[in-house]
Amino acid sequence: MSEKLFVADKLQRVPPAYPDDSLLRAAELMAQGGAGVLPIIEYGAPVGVLTESRLREAIQQGADWLEPVAPWMDESFLRLPIDMPAEEAAETLAYSEQPAVGVDPWGRYVGVITLAGLAARPISLPQVGLIGGMATPLGVYLTNGVVSAGAGTLGLMLTGALLFALFLLANWLVIGGMWWAQVRFGIPLYSYYNSPFAGQWFLFSDVMGLVLRSSIFVLFLLLMRLLPIAGTHAAEHMVVHAIERGEPLTLDVVRRMPRVHPRCGTNLVAGIALFLGLSKAFQFGAADGDARDFALLMALLFTLMFWRTFGGFLQWVATTKPPTDRQLLNAIRVGEELLRKARPLSGATPPFGLRLLNSGILQILIGAWGLMAILYLLESLLGITLVVQ
Repeated sequence: MSEKLFVADKLQRVPPAYPDDSLLRAAELMAQGGAGVLPIIEYGAPVGVLTESRLREAIQQGADWLEPVAPWMDESFLRLPIDMPAEEAAETLAYSEQPAVGVDPWGRYVGVITLAGLAARPISLPQVGLIGGMATPLGVYLTNGVVSAGAGTLGLMLTGALLFALFLLANWLVIGGMWWAQVRFGIPLYSYYNSPFAGQWFLFSDVMGLVLRSSIFVLFLLLMRLLPIAGTHAAEHMVVHAIERGEPLTLDVVRRMPRVHPRCGTNLVAGIALFLGLSKAFQFGAADGDARDFALLMALLFTLMFWRTFGGFLQWVATTKPPTDRQLLNAIRVGEELLRKARPLSGATPPFGLRLLNSGILQILIGAWGLMAILYLLESLLGITLVVQ
């Protein structure tokens, strides 16, 4: 049984022109595209096409090559969805003399469609776009902004709740440990932590306060490393690497992929932590405002130079760990599901709202806020402190 193909598999990625482009520029783009049809777009959507016959008509009527292309474009053309089956599109073009362009679900231009192109082998591989993902307690979540696969809204919300719970547990352990050490042995760790200058680099007690506060973040990372979600996180990265390299999604191949990815959200957290730490270090002993400004500038410079390296280190030692075969197979299944969903929409560019929704950020925040609200409710009902700061 032959594989089902879509318009997205068979169209030609012809660079479009704009209505105010010159006829000369339009002719150059038409020659580069090689389809005999040049789409004219405005705000991403096709508004007309320039064909060889219309270009010939313009020259015959004495048009100057520097005139805009808008008066000479043909506004009669077919808009075919890129998720339309190729057989259906071929039948449509067989009974129409109008040129056709492929559009995504939001009406934006993707490529040119010809009857010859539909009959031939695929001209280019489907374009999936940049893939993002999340590790959740329910497995891997992947998206290219247009479609998503794997763990859904519940999984993303559970991730937000889990991250907040881990951070809260790290707070309990560090602050509880300091309070116990101060009561049991008389070591004033809890006083150092609560010092009004904790986070500054002046006196020994204030340095201790900064170290103790930083230990919460370190313990949070260690707790994450201990959980299965770190292996799921690594499996997600490895499958994304395989897709981006054009490798087949098989267990033997995916096992060879790196578990550190340059677009991981850990890098962003690492950059923030690096900047905050360096800004405090460089401001040590700064006596005036100019010195502090210079310290901040140096901290920013070093952060821009090393944030990805530091983020990769944190991924390697904390937020990922070698995955099990079961975690890899789950991630492979999600990767195959994403490719299957994305293929008919190859080249589609989602609006910002859909991209934000599919990113999973909102669902994670809702999960974290939801757990926080439950804990605050329990605090008010039971009269105890659960959310420590």
